[in-house]
Amino acid sequence: MGFSPMGEIAVRLAERISDRSIYLVRLTVEDPEVGDVGQHFLLILPVYVGVGMSPAGSAPAHDEAPQHIEQRWRTAFESSAIGITMADLAGRFFAANSVFRNMLGYTESELYELTYLDVTYEEDRKTNQELVGELMEGKRQHFQIEKRYCRKDGTLVWVRNYVSRVPGMGGVAPFWFAVVEDITQRKEEESARSYTEEKYRVMVETASDAVICLDESSAILLANPATTRVFGYDPTELIGKPLTMLMPEFLRKLHEGGFKRYLATGQRHINWQGTELIGLRKNGQEFPVEVSFGELIQDGHRVFTGFIRDISERKQAEEIRKQAQKAIQTTQAELARVSRLTTMGELAASIAHEVNQPLTAVNNNSSACLRLLANERLQPDVLRRALEEIVADGTRASAIIARIRTFIKKAPAEKNRLDVNEVIGEVLAMMGHGFEENRIVLKSELAQALPPVLGDRVQLQQVLLNLIMNGVEAMTAIVDRPRLLWVQSRIDESGDVLIAVRDSGTGLGLEADSVFTPFFTTKANGMGMGLSISRSLIDAHGGRLWTTPNSPHGAVFSFTLPVPAGSPS
Repeated sequence: MGFSPMGEIAVRLAERISDRSIYLVRLTVEDPEVGDVGQHFLLILPVYVGVGMSPAGSAPAHDEAPQHIEQRWRTAFESSAIGITMADLAGRFFAANSVFRNMLGYTESELYELTYLDVTYEEDRKTNQELVGELMEGKRQHFQIEKRYCRKDGTLVWVRNYVSRVPGMGGVAPFWFAVVEDITQRKEEESARSYTEEKYRVMVETASDAVICLDESSAILLANPATTRVFGYDPTELIGKPLTMLMPEFLRKLHEGGFKRYLATGQRHINWQGTELIGLRKNGQEFPVEVSFGELIQDGHRVFTGFIRDISERKQAEEIRKQAQKAIQTTQAELARVSRLTTMGELAASIAHEVNQPLTAVNNNSSACLRLLANERLQPDVLRRALEEIVADGTRASAIIARIRTFIKKAPAEKNRLDVNEVIGEVLAMMGHGFEENRIVLKSELAQALPPVLGDRVQLQQVLLNLIMNGVEAMTAIVDRPRLLWVQSRIDESGDVLIAVRDSGTGLGLEADSVFTPFFTTKANGMGMGLSISRSLIDAHGGRLWTTPNSPHGAVFSFTLPVPAGSPS
């Protein structure tokens, strides 16, 4: 009996060992799918044949006792590394080696009470019965099946069965002969691999990004359904086409050159993770994309997988966000200007006094000069001094007005290197009469040789003026102790310039955490924006503005300004 050498059993009657028709049989199992090509094993099988059915060329072995032959067969049968079983044509087992019994967990006596269908998993019975039916009908001489057996403990074991029908001979009924290979481990590995493959297939097919696989020639091997939404192409339209058809013209040469260089040297011309490029839709529209690529080497060939995300909406959102931020900055600048105007309204009396002093001096000196001229008592030295004072007072008034105009004008922020002490001096000069009018004792403690800071002079003046005026107002109700205001400047522990305004007023109490909240105010007619705007301005300078209680009375408002790199400490 000969069988196909690939994936089935080749059974050859090698020699007849005795006249009791017991033969040594060689079984060869060859299966390229599981890597067992050329695996051979020996067993001794009792084949009952009639008289005159000996294979040609075989000779009776009259010199070997029957019990020795039987023992020889049993040893080979039981020592086989693979399961072997026999069953009558009704399917009931009548012989099985220990490998098969252990595979199913039954004892020999328990197994002989069962048929092959009793131990075959229910879902596999129909296929098994159909193949057995074809053997019975003579349509085939043997078959191979992969199925599941139900073990005695209820668990399943995957097997590959090689089944042949041994014909009846010499009064012995025909029977089924099967070689059984346990393939549970391979099936589990296949199942795990199949699950992984299916999982990634689902991920690729349901991904919202376009997923494209390329070969070493940059030809497209695979495209997922999202490619249609992103590029407008059906995936079948892209298979075999170059990746460059998804790029605008100006990128194609760059890609081709960079891809060839990578294959030759391994040097990438772009970052393969999250790089922003320009894609080209089927309708010719260019749009922004974010590209990430990975590489896999399989069977000596490189396969590249790319994830391409349409970021048009994200780019539009970024542009809208930029425009909104610009609008917010414009609004903040306008609010700051309104705050400055409000502050200047509160300073009107002090400003009038500051401007009135030099103007009064100009009028007095001018009147003196006119009297000298009217009396014809021209004294050149007296006249010169009067005129010099007129010029000095006029310059002083002009400077005050210029500072006020600069402070309230609508102009973009302009950061320059500034001397903080100089800015403090300008604000204190602006507030001069306000201190006298409110009986404020001013103390300034300004550290010398402070490094310059980078900032907008007007904005820093606004912050200082707001903090000083808040301190003055906090002390207007104080009548039982001195009204003291300290303005300090120094270098703090982190190396930044620190400015502090300290008053001896009523303090903030429980309201300290709320004073920087927009529209929160403790003043009857306040806007509640001064400190909020001041903090925003300091934040924009890279500094920090905060408040702490003063001891024994009042509050301290402090802010820092970073020193630019390279400035002397």
